[in-house]
Amino acid sequence: MAQNFEDNKKILFWVRERKQSNAEIDILLPYQSYAIPVEVKSGKTGPLRSLHQFVNSATHPYAVRLYEGNFEIIDAQTPEGKTYKLLNLPYFLAGRIHDYLNLLVK
Repeated sequence: MAQNFEDNKKILFWVRERKQSNAEIDILLPYQSYAIPVEVKSGKTGPLRSLHQFVNSATHPYAVRLYEGNFEIIDAQTPEGKTYKLLNLPYFLAGRIHDYLNLLVK
């Protein structure tokens, strides 16, 4: 958001509400022709249940986790078996997320 303060755009997010299984994605980041899900975690680890649910319904294989850990791009898999590329990005690199998306989406 800080990168695009002149555009005055609202933050996009995703919510799925079901009786026993709600899910939400913190930010949907428009990138090229994709809506990239970005999950913000408070530490180095944590479940990615909502991210997996979004990835299962997405038409592309890309996702981002902002967290306290190290930078890496990994091949991940949802519990249902869909494979995708997960960009793990430390908090301090959040301002450069578009540069790192260039590495993720080749």
